[in-house]
Amino acid sequence: MKLDHYATLSKLFNYPNDNYKTFVKEAVCALAKEYPEANEELEKFFKLLPATTKEIQELYTRSFEVQAVTSLEIGYVLYGDDYTRGEVLVRLNQEHKNVNNDLGEELSDHLANVLRLIPKMQDKDLRDDLVRLMLAPAIEIMMNEYSVESMEQKDKLYKKQYKTLIASSFPLGLFLHLFKALYIVLDSDFSLIKENRPFEDASFLGFLKHELEVEEGKHSSNSCNTIFNNCGINSSNNSFKGLNKLN
Repeated sequence: MKLDHYATLSKLFNYPNDNYKTFVKEAVCALAKEYPEANEELEKFFKLLPATTKEIQELYTRSFEVQAVTSLEIGYVLYGDDYTRGEVLVRLNQEHKNVNNDLGEELSDHLANVLRLIPKMQDKDLRDDLVRLMLAPAIEIMMNEYSVESMEQKDKLYKKQYKTLIASSFPLGLFLHLFKALYIVLDSDFSLIKENRPFEDASFLGFLKHELEVEEGKHSSNSCNTIFNNCGINSSNNSFKGLNKLN
């Protein structure tokens, strides 16, 4: 199974440069034949993109960095700042190193880096575990962060913390089309497991709420149990089933 299209898709999750729209068109062409439903989502995404690179960069920053809708670090999305994420970063760093996958300026669990890793991995079982037990569940969480309720709750938290919200001239929800396209492709290639996940109701919103409370002095910044409880996770059952294979 050829997986080169993940390297093509990875460019869409990097910080945009002047070639960003060209990268989207390349992805559309790459998915057109084998993944028509994903291709439709990419076309919707392309039509909604702002005209200029600067505007796209501002939209990317607002979506993933400053007063973000979600994070692009899959380990953080799944585990927050719990020690488990640290272990995942170490193991992923080793996998990237094994195949000379350049991480650029991002961490090893950044979505773009993980997508570029997939077609380079030689161990099929390890690759499948990475996709099914970490990558796909993280993308599900990222997509859920675009629900109306979640967006409203995050805005309330940001407004409470920063007193004002950064206004966007373009719909933040346009990136949802990008996540949907990726998820459709993953499901087609890997027959995703949609139950029995290694975690429960983790969410970026839950981790965000915890971090803001830490800044306000309500919780200790090194309290792993607090992080998991705020996210609805059983703190006694926070293991990642595939982690041993990443050792």
